[in-house]
Amino acid sequence: MHTLQIDTQPNLCPMPCGDCTVVLAAPAGSTLHDLAMAILKAMSFDSDHAFGFFDNLKNTYSSKESYTLFADYGQEEDESAKGVMETLIVDAFPKKKKKLMFLFDYGDDWHFLVTCLGIEAEAKPAKSIALVSLTGTPPAQYPNFDE
Repeated sequence: MHTLQIDTQPNLCPMPCGDCTVVLAAPAGSTLHDLAMAILKAMSFDSDHAFGFFDNLKNTYSSKESYTLFADYGQEEDESAKGVMETLIVDAFPKKKKKLMFLFDYGDDWHFLVTCLGIEAEAKPAKSIALVSLTGTPPAQYPNFDE
């Protein structure tokens, strides 16, 4: 079981995103795609855009390690990128304190820092990723700028 903390990144998001922290518990068989869907659900976002996980926390486009939805469909320009559908969380986060930036919607550039808080053996295997906690207010995916 991986415990992962997801933090909004107001300094990297062009959209207003405030401060929000989510903690998730992910069973061993979970993929990065599962993690992305759990993050989006926790933030109340629609899963209507492409996304990826990147090791360069300040400039995702200069990452050496990347996992993208585009790679799953054979549309990734970077041949070293791996897909998210079959990459297990345990492979992308092999140790505590490992960090990757989750970039959602390459137009609006939603950045969420994902940090591995811990890895524990599972007494009873869980079937899906669970929300452990949410602090702060999740950002609005499509804020109403007219208000």
